[in-house]
Amino acid sequence: MKLLLLLLLMERAAAQQRGLFPAILNLASNADISSNATCGDPVPEVYCKLVEHVPRRLIKNPHCSKCDANSVLPKERHPITNAIDGTNQWWQSPSIKNGQQFHWTTITVDLKQIFQVAYIIIKAANSPRPGNWILERSLDGVTFDPWQFYAISDSECLSRYNVTPRLGPPTYKRDTEVICTSFYSRLNPLEHGEIHTSLINGRPGADDLTSDLLNFTSARYIRLRLQRIRTLNADLMTLSAHDPREIDPIVTRRYYYSIKDISVGGMCICFGHAQSCPLDPVTKKLQCVCEHNTCGESCNKCCPGYHQQPWQPGTVSEGNTCEQCNCHNKAANCFYNQTVSEHFLSLNSRGVREGGGVCMDCQQDTVGINCETCATGHYRPSEVSPYSDSPCVECNCDLRGSKSSVCTRDDTQPGVSAGQCMCKQGFSGVRCDRCAFGYRDFPLCARCECNLSGSVNTDPCSPCICKENVMGAHCDLCKPGFFNLQQSHSLGCTDCFCFGVSDVCESSALSTAQVFHTDAWLRPSYSHHTHPVVHDNDLPAPNNLSGHAHQILLSWAAPASFLGNKLLSYGGFLNYSLLYDVPLDNEDHSLPARSDIIVEGNGRALRLSPPPLLFLSELAERSVATAITPQQFLDIETGAHVTPR
Repeated sequence: MKLLLLLLLMERAAAQQRGLFPAILNLASNADISSNATCGDPVPEVYCKLVEHVPRRLIKNPHCSKCDANSVLPKERHPITNAIDGTNQWWQSPSIKNGQQFHWTTITVDLKQIFQVAYIIIKAANSPRPGNWILERSLDGVTFDPWQFYAISDSECLSRYNVTPRLGPPTYKRDTEVICTSFYSRLNPLEHGEIHTSLINGRPGADDLTSDLLNFTSARYIRLRLQRIRTLNADLMTLSAHDPREIDPIVTRRYYYSIKDISVGGMCICFGHAQSCPLDPVTKKLQCVCEHNTCGESCNKCCPGYHQQPWQPGTVSEGNTCEQCNCHNKAANCFYNQTVSEHFLSLNSRGVREGGGVCMDCQQDTVGINCETCATGHYRPSEVSPYSDSPCVECNCDLRGSKSSVCTRDDTQPGVSAGQCMCKQGFSGVRCDRCAFGYRDFPLCARCECNLSGSVNTDPCSPCICKENVMGAHCDLCKPGFFNLQQSHSLGCTDCFCFGVSDVCESSALSTAQVFHTDAWLRPSYSHHTHPVVHDNDLPAPNNLSGHAHQILLSWAAPASFLGNKLLSYGGFLNYSLLYDVPLDNEDHSLPARSDIIVEGNGRALRLSPPPLLFLSELAERSVATAITPQQFLDIETGAHVTPR
């Protein structure tokens, strides 16, 4: 039992990977058939068998028979229905004794619904096969297109049908090729000959059905347009030159059409998505039993809720099963959107953004391509899965503190939790139902006055305790002699330093900017007051000197943009970089150097202390940053450290 179940499961899985096709049936057995002419209608007639009147052919008891469409004897009636009833009875046309017009006889088969026709087999009865004729198809019974031409000779393919004959047994180069053949219009056999017409096998798309071949072989109506009865060559001249009614009846009574069986091999058009097609007892039509999540009379569309990928027909190698949309169990139907697929916006049932399924009519307060988000005014808590029943909760924002009743729908936004309402200034909380930090007295939520920069408070709404250099009821003012209130300053404000001119100051609203200078040159100098001019890129050095033991003083005087009142540079940085190019005869490529900075003004000269020791390499830029603060400099005259005052 377990083995049987496993085999069934394996078979079902394999069916999902390839196309499914119903068995080929004889569609003619359930069809309606008609003809525009039948022997013995409206009056009885006598006919003879050609095989019994051929010279040198010995036949025992040759005789002619009677055809009467109204006879009570079945053997004398030959209606067109005999051609599809599965018996040995046959249909027979009037002989040309009744007139030349009976060369042109039409038989129409109505299959009652559209099928895919694979082949047609026609079996003659007591006469040769038709000479010239056309096999035609139609979907509506009004417009007919040719399937194949048949001619007595290859020359007649060209002269009568304007089609180049296909020599030998019929072959096909294209799925929709219509050929002309004389292979099945030979005189022999004189009776019981067969005509086999294959519409699928032998064509390029037979193994993996193409849409062209499917359209070419689809038909509801099949028509045989018979246009010339096959005759003996000995009678050809006589029949061509005279009206058959003027010729000896012994000759003309033996020329007629007869068909004892028409078989139409075909199957329901289920587009590769059904392997059975039983008769519906209500509609009396064959109905596809659709699989692969397909629906429709011909399994020609995906079922509701299975449109993650566009519908495609199944083939011999590919099942093309319709894929279910991922609506998180919140919608019963969806549709396919190519743009959504191209932008990878739809999530399939495997959690991959592949396909273009768009869910319709999302339920339980959900919206979105996959019903993955909550409707406006609702949110999904972070611990709740989109697959859960009723995953969306009403926002319930407090409109006294919230800008609207809308909240964040989920936790996909960085730093924002699901259900967070958009709070007004001074309000906080998921529902905006309390005051934010620094505000008090909900629902008024007025700003608290205590300045945290100037106080030791951690809560601006508690009583203000000022830092040492700060004053005011809200600790927002520097005491006299102090300026620049900063939260990072432990005392709150900085002592004024006005170089002894005054001890009263205040913070300035002046802004700062950077001064740039590029391509400066260090030049030989014997004091920091002299600056000889250098005209090339090499650093000059005394002849025959090399190595670190020999020193040279190089200096650079800052241009005008660096001079003047630079009080605002206090606390900033002087940034510079050094680069050198050694002479070709210098074998030592490293250069130790002390980088000094001298600032002059108001009769004083300050020097950087200590000057940094740099190890320079040729053509390698070395960057230096020096803070412009008093503790970095010494007074050159006194040797004492500089103070702010």
